[in-house]
Amino acid sequence: MTAKHNASQFVSIVSIVSVILVLGLAIYLGNLVKSVDTIEEKLSHQAQQIERAAIAPTSQNTTGHGTKGAYVPVYSHIYTDGGKAVLLESTLVIRNTDPDNTINIHSIDYYDTSGKRVRQFISEGYELNAMSSAEYLVEKREVSGGAGANFYIQWSNPNSASAPIFEAVMIGAGEGNNISFTSRGVN
Repeated sequence: MTAKHNASQFVSIVSIVSVILVLGLAIYLGNLVKSVDTIEEKLSHQAQQIERAAIAPTSQNTTGHGTKGAYVPVYSHIYTDGGKAVLLESTLVIRNTDPDNTINIHSIDYYDTSGKRVRQFISEGYELNAMSSAEYLVEKREVSGGAGANFYIQWSNPNSASAPIFEAVMIGAGEGNNISFTSRGVN
């Protein structure tokens, strides 16, 4: 009977230890999952925190390299299925394509369909470093722009850099379908 009793105690101890290990592992894994950020959370848009050199207001019209304007069409919404609105989120990206020279960004404004300025994105001009980009977001809850919204960027090229690219990406979902498209700036 002692052997049977010892075996029973052994099974009970193994069961208790197993339960404790399983609970400990579950708690550990639960905490691990909570502490791990998803890729989407890491990449969530936040106002850019990049330090950029400010430009002096007088540098806007340097000899031979005056301020230029770029118009980028965007959409706060488009229509589908007989006029149902699909809200869109727009990301403007300014790309300095030159490997050696900076360009100057003087202003970035967002206009609605009627041509009224809705938002001013920067309060002072800055240098955009060689091969770098800047991004600006209009969230889908900002519906004031309309189907004829646009960005207008004033920029200059005091260092004879190659031409920058001004591009907008719009993305949205409606009626079970996702939609995305781009538009390029026109100088």
